[in-house]
Amino acid sequence: MKIKAIIFDLGGVIIDLDFSNFYNKIITQSPLNKPQTPIMLEFFRQSDIYHQGIMTDDEFYQLACDLLQVCMVDQSEFFDAFNSIISGVNPKIIPLLKKLRDSNQYKLIALSNVNSSHWDYIINKKWEFIDFFDIFILSHEIHLVKPNPKIFEYAIKKAGCKPQQIIYVDDGLNNIRTANRLGIKGIKYSNIDELIKELKKYNAL
Repeated sequence: MKIKAIIFDLGGVIIDLDFSNFYNKIITQSPLNKPQTPIMLEFFRQSDIYHQGIMTDDEFYQLACDLLQVCMVDQSEFFDAFNSIISGVNPKIIPLLKKLRDSNQYKLIALSNVNSSHWDYIINKKWEFIDFFDIFILSHEIHLVKPNPKIFEYAIKKAGCKPQQIIYVDDGLNNIRTANRLGIKGIKYSNIDELIKELKKYNAL
């Protein structure tokens, strides 16, 4: 069955992530001195709520204050550090995206668990890959996060074709598994060479 749409995850595929600066600027400043694992797990669990767009910037900052005790860092400094998790664009994937776009054969869709702060940061960077995509499905805008099947059902509708005509590229195995269960052809991203090989298997290159 001919492929009609290719969906890409952003973080870990197109966008490089680095948590070290956030950790060094925020976590190590906590009077808790490296908060214990349950506290960190709760912080990142609550971050998923922020990704869903049902928590404001002020509420997310207050969460960090309450859980991590980092109120000695003002809100703008906190978000500067938080946004530094986005370290840049994966340069090796840009030529591939250009090739797929220029072929005019596929609807290109970006599907991301991303909060409003990170998305504003990405948009302000004006990275060229933004123009390669026909559709952006962003968790904070539709109030759904991966691997919830509903976000993939939403993506199928946006793609406007059968699930079997969609390729989905993500670095998260749970996300790939959910997509596969709905009939989407999932490719777990590890590096650009493997991705190209997998796309060729589906005659998408």
